[in-house]
Amino acid sequence: MINHRTHFFSVMEGGKPRNMPFFPDITDWYVANRTPHGQDRPYGPGDFIPDDVPFHKQRGTIPEKYKDWTLFDFYRNFDWGFHVHISDWFRIRFSGGVERRTWIDGRKQYIQLVTPKGSLTRVDLHSSEGLWARSEFFVKSVKDLDIMQYVVEHTHYVPAFENVLELRRQMGDWGQGDLAIFRSPFGKLVQEYMGFENVIYAMTDDLDAMVRFMAVLEVKDLELIEIATRAPERVVIISDHADENLIAPPYWRDYCCPFYRKACDILHKSGKFVSTHLDGNFKGFFPFLAQSGFDLLDGCTPAPMFNYEVEELAAAMPAGMKAFCGVPSTMFCRKMPTVQLLDMADRIMESLQGRGIINVGDILPPDGDIEQVVALGEHVRRHWVS
Repeated sequence: MINHRTHFFSVMEGGKPRNMPFFPDITDWYVANRTPHGQDRPYGPGDFIPDDVPFHKQRGTIPEKYKDWTLFDFYRNFDWGFHVHISDWFRIRFSGGVERRTWIDGRKQYIQLVTPKGSLTRVDLHSSEGLWARSEFFVKSVKDLDIMQYVVEHTHYVPAFENVLELRRQMGDWGQGDLAIFRSPFGKLVQEYMGFENVIYAMTDDLDAMVRFMAVLEVKDLELIEIATRAPERVVIISDHADENLIAPPYWRDYCCPFYRKACDILHKSGKFVSTHLDGNFKGFFPFLAQSGFDLLDGCTPAPMFNYEVEELAAAMPAGMKAFCGVPSTMFCRKMPTVQLLDMADRIMESLQGRGIINVGDILPPDGDIEQVVALGEHVRRHWVS
């Protein structure tokens, strides 16, 4: 029997289904329109929100016709596939006297790593969307890498596969989830430990120290990859959220792709598919896609949002690679004639020729038109891949 889960994996396994799966992410739209004005949003894009939580009772600004629907009701009633990122499939433990302390002061959150070698502190700012954004990074200079290395070496990962199984139970065959691996070693330096500017200076001033630290971090990260081989889900996502304006193509090629390839080699041996999230300008990565080893590109959103046409993406994808590719979300916010969105969907489906999953690229914003998403889903269901 064909359901959304089998439809998805038919594509991933190289099958030729008559039409492309439709897996829109409307979580951001739903949460924003359920949340009363002035309150923080309790869920983020790609989150699974169980049917029985009280949040679904909040009125917010949800359209009247949907006031009694849960998030998952949209997927049931419109027959869409659901794709969820699973971040709680493992737990972190520390040894060697490492402690992680967190406290909040107003709209600032402080995270401190305390070790016998010294302490590192990160500061995040809280936005109205309920998300935390970095304002100060742990590593202020290359000298701090010694302390961070101690933290890395005394970090341990513990499986929490029961969370994956429970999500699978609740979601059934309406879709699938991916196991989130939080960035490559270089991606962590850029977005978690040092920040873009400090990384660029450090790569120029003390490349040897940076390379040594990434080697240590890679060993630890591959421990988590090994645990993922045993997890009860078939897709693993390494989420650098890479964009060529943040990670330049030569850096992506030289410092990200070698790690991706090692991780993919390990995961492929256990029958896993490996994904990465690319929801920005990444045309400069096209020549190196084959070097990455990835099976699936997640979040792909062509022009007019980002710097490539869907036809260029399809031509750049090596044999066997698939893509989540979406009608650009800005088109749902501009009161454009629906036929223009459907024309874009036709370009995506004709370009990929069954090598992917179509969605809203990358997520439906809070001011997006939900009725146009409904129309898009109906259109995709009727469209046979030639």
